[in-house]
Formats: sequence, structure tokens, C-alpha cells
Amino acid sequence: MKLLFKIMLCCAVVGLLACKEREEHKAPATGKPYDIFVVMPEAEWKGELGDTLRSILLEEVPMLNQREPRFDLYHIVPGNYKGLLLQHRNLLTLNVSPSVGEPAMVAEYDVDAVPQLRVTLQGPSDSTVLAYVDANREALQRIFEMAERDRFVNKGKAFPEKSINRLIEEKFGFTMSIPMGYTVRKEAPNFLWISYEMPLASQGIFIYSYPLTSGANFTVPYLVEKRNEFAALIPGPTDGSRMTTSQEIEPVLNTVIINGRLWFEMRGFWDVTGDYMGGPFVSYTTVDATRKEVVTIDGYVYSPKHGKRNYIRQLESLIFNVEFPTDTTASVRVPVVNPQP
Repeated sequence: MKLLFKIMLCCAVVGLLACKEREEHKAPATGKPYDIFVVMPEAEWKGELGDTLRSILLEEVPMLNQREPRFDLYHIVPGNYKGLLLQHRNLLTLNVSPSVGEPAMVAEYDVDAVPQLRVTLQGPSDSTVLAYVDANREALQRIFEMAERDRFVNKGKAFPEKSINRLIEEKFGFTMSIPMGYTVRKEAPNFLWISYEMPLASQGIFIYSYPLTSGANFTVPYLVEKRNEFAALIPGPTDGSRMTTSQEIEPVLNTVIINGRLWFEMRGFWDVTGDYMGGPFVSYTTVDATRKEVVTIDGYVYSPKHGKRNYIRQLESLIFNVEFPTDTTASVRVPVVNPQP
């Protein structure tokens, strides 16, 4: 009996090691960020289900300079779903069968490649799947967006710009994993500007803090005023020019909870006084009750000839690896909260 137990235990261990080995030897996922390969028959893709999926996944990203969809879709008929296509990073498949019970959305990770997300829409009939998808539009968008976000966050943690991360912690008292490639552009009291420069685009981040006072009123005018105060430290390409917040379109303000912490998320557009540069930005503002400070992390994109969706989303992702050492319920309370509806 003991011998049988030992044999079973050895088999279990060998099985686990084999699974781990297979996991480690999976091919790297292919494809570009925010690409989705949709695997379904031609009839469904060209019918009402395909129309609904396109209306959800091709929805316009808000607050960008030009129209850009949430995702880029590529249709594949099931017969062609083989070979390298199995290794794509984002897959959406369809399983319609009378044997399926209730309609559902099933997510599987790293099935044939790493990192990979495969979402299967399943149900007993096309009509039940269609009704389910239409009722869960945001969930379908969110699951793919979260997968891409997590990939970028993990990349930043795996390949961090350690000197910048140390500087952020020393100046502002929280940790944030900035990926390699960013450089410090300017440092001042309660202010840090870093950027990742590419031949045809630029991703910038500036972090600033100021004392928390009883008069703090977290509205769009208040946050824009503070933003412009620190954005003026970022020079433009010509003498005397500097960054500011565009007045053409009023920024949009929302409150979000990220990792248990309350943030004021503001989206808008930035300009350069005395020049023609501009682009989208997203800022996240929170209260550090321990230090009695308001902290803002502001990300902006300059990409005049190409799309901005992926760049701004990468900047949004960075907020998810921010950690304050004293995060408690008290530390996320805000004395005056008056966000724009």
C-alpha cells in the first residue's frame, strides 16, 4: 500500500513538472496590442451577431484627436484557425450548440501561447448568444482591455527603469514601476518629468504634488488650474513656449477605484502656447493622507502622424502598479469631493 502511494505521488510530481515544462515551452504570443482575431463562421460574422460584435469592439475611443476603435478586428473562419493563428495574443471564438446550457462568456489564458487570452462566446443558439453579448457589452470590452493592460504592467515590472523608480519613491513616497526606455527630462521641487522618445511619437509623464488644504475642491477647473501650474514647467519647441491644457474641449472628470485607492481621472487635450503641438492626456489625482499631500500622475502623448490609442492606454496602465506604503481606508478619503457629473 505504501509502495502504491509512493508510485502515485511520484506520478503526480512528474505530472506537475511536465505541465510546468510545457508551460515554460509555450510559444510567445503573436500579434500587436489591441488586435483581436475573431474565429466564427462567415454567416455569423456577416449577420446580426457579427454586426453587434463590431459595434462593441470597434466603438470609438473617447478623448482622442482622431477616430480610433477600441480594437482592431480580423475575421477567421474556423477552417483556417490553425498553425500560427492559434498563437495570437487575443482570440474571440464562438461555440453554438444545443448541448450548451446557458449562454456565457468563457475566458482562457495561455492556451497555445504566452501571454494569450481566448474568449469563447457560447450558447444553445445564435439568438441566445446575441442577446447575451448585447447585455454584456462592457464586460466584453473590459476583459480584452484588462488583458492588454496587465501585459504592459508586467512588462514594466520585468524590465524596470530602476533609477527612475527610485527617484519617484524618494520624491513622492510611493512606488511606481516605469518600464525601460524612459529618461528624466526635468526635476524640480514636487515635480518630475520623464518621457519615452520615439522617432515619430513621444510618451510623457509628469508627476507633481502639493499640500492638501481644506479648500481643495476636486473639480475640473481646480484640477486644470493645478495642472497648468506644473505643466508650465514643460517647455515647448520654441523660446517661451510651454505646455498647457487645451481650452477648446473641456476635460472629462471621473472617480475610479484602483487597487483600493480613490483616484480622480481626468481626460482632455493639451496644447503648447506659442506653437502648434498638442495631443491627448490622462491624469490621475489622489490624496496621500499620511504626507498630507495631493499627488497627480499625468500622462500625455504626442504623435502627430500616427494613432494615439495604444500610447495613451500604455500610460493609463502604469497607474495600476502604483503603491502607497500606507494605503489604508483613511488614506483614500478626500475631505472635499465634488467631481463633475
